[in-house]
Amino acid sequence: MNMKYAIYYNYKTIGDVLLIIFDSNLKPDKVIKEEDVVSLYRENNLIGINIFNISEIIKIKADGLIPVLNEKMLLVINDILKNHNLPILDYQKESGFKVAKILTCEEHPDSEHLHVLTVDVGEEKPLDIVCGAINARAGLLCVCATPFTFMPNGQQIIPSKLLGIQSNGMLCSGRELNLPGYENTHGLLELDENYKVGSDFFKLM
Repeated sequence: MNMKYAIYYNYKTIGDVLLIIFDSNLKPDKVIKEEDVVSLYRENNLIGINIFNISEIIKIKADGLIPVLNEKMLLVINDILKNHNLPILDYQKESGFKVAKILTCEEHPDSEHLHVLTVDVGEEKPLDIVCGAINARAGLLCVCATPFTFMPNGQQIIPSKLLGIQSNGMLCSGRELNLPGYENTHGLLELDENYKVGSDFFKLM
């Protein structure tokens, strides 16, 4: 299935359920349950799948977003989907969270707290991003959620305009990345020079 997706598992908060999300902005208007698999649809388009009692098949150590699936887990999930006549998932080799460097930082002309940034994420062209973090500045190494990446809170980063200026991604705090110890920390997660621009942040952890 050539479509961006996100996978979540948190036994403490939602129980023994694996969540597969294709579109977090839509609410389902049709739900189909077959054994331990629930498919969610909006206007006949598949927007999510819930797999209950997943720990009976595979053990998962996670407390929210699983940024990068290992191939073994993907095979298990796809076997379940095939057995329920659902489309299988493509392997997503990257999390979408890239080590980034802010190249330029200017004040948003129509806001007292927003910044207009150009951000190097290791691609051919830098991204234009609008950001409100107090520690955003040129030269900072940080983490960027690139367009269409799913955040730990379920939000998908969709390119859009903020007060009239296009923003193509989101720079992240440690709290937004669901990192331990950052629950009450504000501002962008600041990285040191050991991180390489363009690297997948979650593959480096």
